[in-house]
Amino acid sequence: MSFKNNFKTVRALFIPIFIMSFALLPLLFILIKHYFTFDLFILGLFNSFIISGGMLLNIFLFFESSEYLKVQIKYTVIVIISIGLSIFALFTLLIKEPLFFLYGLDVVTSYFFIIFIIITSLSLYSCAFYNFKQKSEMELELREKIEREMYSSKFNPHFLFNSLNLMVSLLDDKERAEEVLIQLSELLRYNLDASKKVSVKLSDEISSIKRYIFIQKQRFGNRLNFEITGETEGNIPPLLLQPIIENSLKHNLEIVDFLKITIDIIKHKNILKITLIDSEKKLTKEMIGQGSGIEITKKLTELNNGSFEISNGGITICLPQ
Repeated sequence: MSFKNNFKTVRALFIPIFIMSFALLPLLFILIKHYFTFDLFILGLFNSFIISGGMLLNIFLFFESSEYLKVQIKYTVIVIISIGLSIFALFTLLIKEPLFFLYGLDVVTSYFFIIFIIITSLSLYSCAFYNFKQKSEMELELREKIEREMYSSKFNPHFLFNSLNLMVSLLDDKERAEEVLIQLSELLRYNLDASKKVSVKLSDEISSIKRYIFIQKQRFGNRLNFEITGETEGNIPPLLLQPIIENSLKHNLEIVDFLKITIDIIKHKNILKITLIDSEKKLTKEMIGQGSGIEITKKLTELNNGSFEISNGGITICLPQ
């Protein structure tokens, strides 16, 4: 997390601090000397630039300094800079308004320590807050990365066993067995490579699904049909759709003679909408959490700021592009 990434937040913090420090010097005279003059506002303006500028300088140095420096060292540097700025403000005020020191040592001392305390406390608090925010964001990012990899790396072992059994049954038909083996190896290679990525091209994901369907059609023949309509441009989380297709085959082909799976893809502006439905249309919202297939796709969608909905027996996924 750099100073540039947090510039908007720091700028929002700068304005109220500038206004508050602008009124500090007049208020100091009223409380200590019970005295007020409009000339104090000019000194207050100078005071505001010292305090606000010092705070920004400390925050800038905190984030732009080497990440290998310990946080304690950075905090020590902030304190030293704050002392230097307070002394600078005092001597600059002496040069510009030498009569200021005639008001008394108590005013001068209070001025120095108030500036030092304000710059130091605001700088330390801001840096500590942004440092905590940085760690929280890094932890969240790491957690989401682990979850993505966990969900993307799940591969149905039953499919692999069935595919191997299929190739054994096709030993008498070497050409078909060879084609199944090629498609299976390509599918496994894609799954291994894609599980390491945050997103993949939709066209690559569709190609992988076609390989999966090809292998399944060798088992089920004309009982299984598959259709894709719409565009195939865009990016999606890896292995997003395969668990849903596996779920449809598992729960339908054991009880029906024919199953058709349709994937409809629509891209409108910055939203990619994917609708997946089979000819049985048995999916309901109550099924979420009952099987891993639907849960994996739902979780992957949400981790990528998308929406997941079950309606009319099918699934609709919307993903920002």
